[in-house]
Amino acid sequence: MPNHSIGMALYHNELEKLWVYRARVLIIAFVLILLGGMYVVYNNHQSAQVMQQQVIHMMHAQIIKLRQQIRHSSGHTKTMLQHQLQMQEQGLQHMVLQKQNLNVTSQIKTLKTSLKHTPSASQGSSQEELTKYQFMASHGILSYNPGAESGFRLVGQVFSNPALFVFALLAIGLSADRISSEIEGGTFGNLLLHAPYRMKIYLAKLFASLTLIWGFMAACAVGFFAIGSAFFGIGFAEMPHVVGIRVNILGSPPQVQVPMQTFHLLSQWSYDLLAVFLSMIAISALVAIALTISLLIRSTLLTLIVGAMLVLSGGLSHIFGSLAIWDPVSQLTLMADWTRKATIQFSIHGFSLQSGLVVVLTWAAVAIIMGLWYVEHLDV
Repeated sequence: MPNHSIGMALYHNELEKLWVYRARVLIIAFVLILLGGMYVVYNNHQSAQVMQQQVIHMMHAQIIKLRQQIRHSSGHTKTMLQHQLQMQEQGLQHMVLQKQNLNVTSQIKTLKTSLKHTPSASQGSSQEELTKYQFMASHGILSYNPGAESGFRLVGQVFSNPALFVFALLAIGLSADRISSEIEGGTFGNLLLHAPYRMKIYLAKLFASLTLIWGFMAACAVGFFAIGSAFFGIGFAEMPHVVGIRVNILGSPPQVQVPMQTFHLLSQWSYDLLAVFLSMIAISALVAIALTISLLIRSTLLTLIVGAMLVLSGGLSHIFGSLAIWDPVSQLTLMADWTRKATIQFSIHGFSLQSGLVVVLTWAAVAIIMGLWYVEHLDV
């Protein structure tokens, strides 16, 4: 039998075994993730609307109170109160505008006028807003409601930190016993004795695990999008999202500053699809790590414990300081690295899409190389 035929046969055999033993768990997890996630998203959406109404009501009350105080004050106190009133009115106007449709062309004109009177060093955020509005206008989006959902989005709802931690735990669970259970049962040794290609056996288990977890993630993405769109609509496929921002971390305690910079804009559909792809890369590294740990430890229980501890370490990354950048679990949301949300969260300069990919791919490469070497030298 040709080499590639042996490899494909081993792969199909591993995939079939995985599906037989894990299909029920994956289907239950899929339903729970879908229903539970949609409940959380819908509840958060409703809570945000209620909170917005409460904030507007409080600001109205504060403005009325300030106007009464101004009528009964004078001198420096009156000037200070008038300044507070102006700030409150501007804040209220901003909150009200978030509930109304904005004219994109008018916003472009307003921002261009504002930039003429803004120092160059402070133009970063306004320039970013202007570029987004120009992108929208060039793609036919002439009005939109900034306070409403721009359509159900995969990022932030399906591939956010909590959801990715669930995917990570499932990846560990799928891979933890791929080798250790067969070593414990004595079947792995027999397989190696009768198969001339040990590396193909390891790679078949790796790719079968990856196929199942990738399929599960893709199914969750499609399911979330289908159900979520029924609640929030599909929005604008060309709604822009800023990525590749350069930020500075200054002072003590650290503060994030967005200077004038060159950044990239991605449309909503490409942003979401890229985030899904990057998430699958990050999860793949955990699958490779879990499979190699299973081979080295030869115990399913210990592999699950070590894998769970690795995943949970991502929740403690904020206490690791600059070492957090080398934690593969901290890199689960690689899109957050590109949008610089990770930099803001950890106050570490090094977080970027490039550094995140290097970390994830390094972990995956080391795990696979160790697994291939060990399976070749495993004494059976």
